Amino acid sequence: MKKYFVSTMIASSIVSVSYAAEVNYAQIFAGKNACFILYDLNKKKTIEEYNSKRCQERIAPNSTFKVPLSLMAFDKGVITESTVFVWDGKKREMESWNQNQTPRTWEQYSVLWVSQQITPKLGMRTIKDYLAKFNYGNQDFSGDKGKNNGLTHAWLSGSLKISGEEQLRFLINMHNYNLGISHTAIDNTMQNIYLGKLTDDGWDWYGKTGSGRRNTSYQGKTERVRDGWFVGYLQKSGQTYVVVTNLTDIKTPTGSEHDTSGGPQAKAITQDIIKQLQLK
Repeated sequence: MKKYFVSTMIASSIVSVSYAAEVNYAQIFAGKNACFILYDLNKKKTIEEYNSKRCQERIAPNSTFKVPLSLMAFDKGVITESTVFVWDGKKREMESWNQNQTPRTWEQYSVLWVSQQITPKLGMRTIKDYLAKFNYGNQDFSGDKGKNNGLTHAWLSGSLKISGEEQLRFLINMHNYNLGISHTAIDNTMQNIYLGKLTDDGWDWYGKTGSGRRNTSYQGKTERVRDGWFVGYLQKSGQTYVVVTNLTDIKTPTGSEHDTSGGPQAKAITQDIIKQLQLK
């Protein structure tokens, strides 16, 4: 990960940038309460933002929490790049989870049981210290009310919440090595969230999805809605952007759409928007 000196302040107004194509955000996010932010690290400003009100709303980070958790674990020495997380033999819903894991596959396959091995090793006090150092959302790691399960469930549609704007600030500071942790912890984490080439014109992208489901009230009824995240970076030839997308269904989805998790949907939408913007 190349380091550039950037300000940690986010532009208060959105700067209009001319692209080869206009993006119809309302159409892309139809039926969803959603946020999209594209931040130019070189110019130190937000150049695209959809739904600023939503971008200030906190929701659970879900599996995007694996990014700060990785930073904590590498910085504290709880894991190294050669760590192997041994599968306990229990069959879980994702086939890719049913095997030994590495720090790279933990991020790649978003393996929950690995996170739930790491958090107890770090301990509540250490995690809270890092959350404060990272200024990460509401920093509430207590878990579900009355269940005393913060170490294993706080980030899973639970007590820990963060907004799109706060994710952006965290990612800017991570890129700028401005989190008060070792450079190695950041470099290892970046390596493990590398996703390959985003477009044919050579943009490398890095990032993490997050998916969750929760109950909410809609028109007097309880709806089971999805949350989805994609957070990460785009890099090419010295140019770096930070991208943050999140979405929540306005009401329970129907049909085959109901079976799609929010994180992969947020990732696919992000990819579509970036391709439409035709960044140079």
